[in-house]
Amino acid sequence: MAGPGATQEDSASVDPLRGVTVVDAPETRVHRVSDILAASLTVLGIVLVLLLGAYGTATTEGLTEDVQGFARVLQRLLVAPVNIFSGIVTIVVPLAVVLDLGFRREPRRILEVIGAGVLAFIVTVIAAITTLEFGADELITSLSVRGSDGDMVVQLPAYLAAVAAMLTAAGLRSTRRVLSVSWPFVWIAAAVGVISGIVTLPAAVTVVLIGRASGLILRWAVGSTADRAYGATLADGIRRAGFEPRRIVRADHRDTDVPETQDDVAAAIGRTRSGRIYAVTTVEGHHLIVLALDGDQHTAGFLTKWWRTLRFRGIDPRAEVSLRHAAESTALVSHAARAAGVRTARVLGMSQARDTMLVVYQRPVAARALSDMTADEVDDALLDAVWEQFAQAHAAGVSHRQITSDTILVSDGEDTGAPLVWITSWDMGEVATSTLARRLDNVQVLAATATIVGPDRAVDAAFRALGEGIVEQVAPLLQAIVLPRSTQRTLKAQGDVLKDTRAAIVTRVPDAEIEQQNIARFGWRTVVLFGAAVLIGTVILTSFNTQNVVGALSTANPWWILGALLWSFVTYVGAALAMLAFSPVRLPWMRVLLAQVAAGYIAVAVPAGVGPAALNLRLLTKRKVTGPLAVATVALVQVSAVVVTVIGLLTLTLVTGSQGTLAALPSTAVLIGIGVAAVVITAFMLIPKVRRWTLAKIMPTLRQTWPRLVQILGQPWRLAVGLAGNLVQTVAFVGTFFCTLEAFGQDLAIIDVTILFFLSNAVGAVVPTPGGLGAVEASLIAGLVGAGVPTAVATPVVLIYRVITYWIRIPLGYLAMNWLTRKGEM
Repeated sequence: MAGPGATQEDSASVDPLRGVTVVDAPETRVHRVSDILAASLTVLGIVLVLLLGAYGTATTEGLTEDVQGFARVLQRLLVAPVNIFSGIVTIVVPLAVVLDLGFRREPRRILEVIGAGVLAFIVTVIAAITTLEFGADELITSLSVRGSDGDMVVQLPAYLAAVAAMLTAAGLRSTRRVLSVSWPFVWIAAAVGVISGIVTLPAAVTVVLIGRASGLILRWAVGSTADRAYGATLADGIRRAGFEPRRIVRADHRDTDVPETQDDVAAAIGRTRSGRIYAVTTVEGHHLIVLALDGDQHTAGFLTKWWRTLRFRGIDPRAEVSLRHAAESTALVSHAARAAGVRTARVLGMSQARDTMLVVYQRPVAARALSDMTADEVDDALLDAVWEQFAQAHAAGVSHRQITSDTILVSDGEDTGAPLVWITSWDMGEVATSTLARRLDNVQVLAATATIVGPDRAVDAAFRALGEGIVEQVAPLLQAIVLPRSTQRTLKAQGDVLKDTRAAIVTRVPDAEIEQQNIARFGWRTVVLFGAAVLIGTVILTSFNTQNVVGALSTANPWWILGALLWSFVTYVGAALAMLAFSPVRLPWMRVLLAQVAAGYIAVAVPAGVGPAALNLRLLTKRKVTGPLAVATVALVQVSAVVVTVIGLLTLTLVTGSQGTLAALPSTAVLIGIGVAAVVITAFMLIPKVRRWTLAKIMPTLRQTWPRLVQILGQPWRLAVGLAGNLVQTVAFVGTFFCTLEAFGQDLAIIDVTILFFLSNAVGAVVPTPGGLGAVEASLIAGLVGAGVPTAVATPVVLIYRVITYWIRIPLGYLAMNWLTRKGEM
């Protein structure tokens, strides 16, 4: 269908397109993510200005008085009084904006601009009323000026907010000269209002921000079209890139459906690009591909890339800050790939039209995309040619990062008849890339070809191109999360392709390690749990008297704190001893010890106890220990730690004979409660469903650990060393807590200290926050208060203890993790 600006060639004399035929999708109103994000930041700015005005009264009043000191000088310089100047700005600026929109034939935008002004006016009036009714005295004072009768009056000039909203709703200031010129006048009007004493400085800034927020919210709600390059603007942008277009056809299937005009190659490229794709024919008959990157989509893409870069390792490159940066990065990677010998489209030119960057490419001389071919049409020679292209890119340090069967185009060689492979869509590519990024490229090529020719042939081609060693390194990364969405959809429709691909690799290399490597640094669950932990910690800290806590910290004995730090380092030794004793293979002592240190870094994203288990499992699997045996070993280490904890507590009670506050005999009521609970639990265990559920939770762990436990029982010295290691770890943690208490002059019985440690450890294991954050602190503070420690002392004790046993371990764990990674252990 003929979209915006579509013309007939015989109307060139009267049409601004000058004889260019445009076949495009209809313009759609876009709800910019940047608008709602900017509105949120503007509202935050309003809050900060009001807080500064209310609680920094002396500062804002001083600034206002200093500025008003220039009032008499300014009035001598201006021909008209300052209030007349403000009135002129209020009338001239909106009129200029409306006239500009009228000349551009945008009647709907004129209505939106007027509506934004009315909305901002109403919001300002409501803000003034609510401030008078519900505002604090300090806030009212910061927004008030002295009237003619001497009384203080809240002054929020709504006309200033209306003008700011109209300018905002009119569009982006970078795309229209009248807007870029008008905005300074708004701030001049606000400054004149402050100088003349008709408004305070916080009030002037607040009303401009109210207008800005109102305009942004309205602009986001109704959407926008005028800032994208369509029709005549698009054709003019292509001319500025150095080409005279004769025909421009929208090529990506997502936005238009014109089969009779579609270019199959351009359509395949369009399925892989984030922007709009056009097939362009010049007046000389040359065929080009034009990529249109729109600013309204760039913000959403920037935030998505930034989040994925933060969350995943090596999946996405750094996000480009600006639209121009994104276009230049794409052109750079395409040029680097072409210079490396990769057959890819050459970048011929770039230009900007409104809020759209245009990148002009040579059209690949290809027949069709790999996705349009059947398995019978794809022979081994073609698969080898595909791998050869990416091998050339990787040899030059260039990675693609977004490989699908649509980015691979195929044509027959004119002379030899051998297949010619073109690689397109380098938007996500990167130069000077990492080894991980190149491995991810190989994973994406393997998955893309497997969807076409099947796992067996795809794996055979990978072995021919990469060799056994590299394929074995790639296998752990063969997971859906590293694949483009189109490949993920295809795999989902085809079934167990990834699983069969891993099986085919194992068939070729029986000892290959195909356990999936953890690519994600953290998941959504971690984000939620970490936020909850921060919230709990904030509530705990804000509920205490800060002055008393600071006073207690200032009196702490640094030598006891140093002792606590040394005890905390001993915990690494105990954990390493237990792992070495129960390991079915010989492990290097230093690497096992550093793995326990590195677990402190992992603890920032996983629940308590999970980090050491994951790294210990990794040490075993790296040494070709089978999966079931490795899991059984790690589970045995954890079970033995629980056993040592229980036995250690009972032994400590019997040997020391200590009767601390917490170790005292429970009251009769508590004993009755325990008895009732035991009876209830026993009764529930008689119910078949409850019994089956309980056994389902317990038996898998027993089945995993029992065979390995039987082996360990046959080697008493291993069992003794393992239990001793767990005991050393437990004693070291108790010693750390005890030294921290002594640093603040709290002499609790050792049995009480031990019980509190075990209690917090159990709570941290049950509550699935990273490192038990929030839950451990709350349980320790509550326990100390129950043992008679003042709240003002219990809080810093727990804070120092957690800094030593959790927070300090994070940077130490990071260094250890990097060392282990460089050595190939992780």
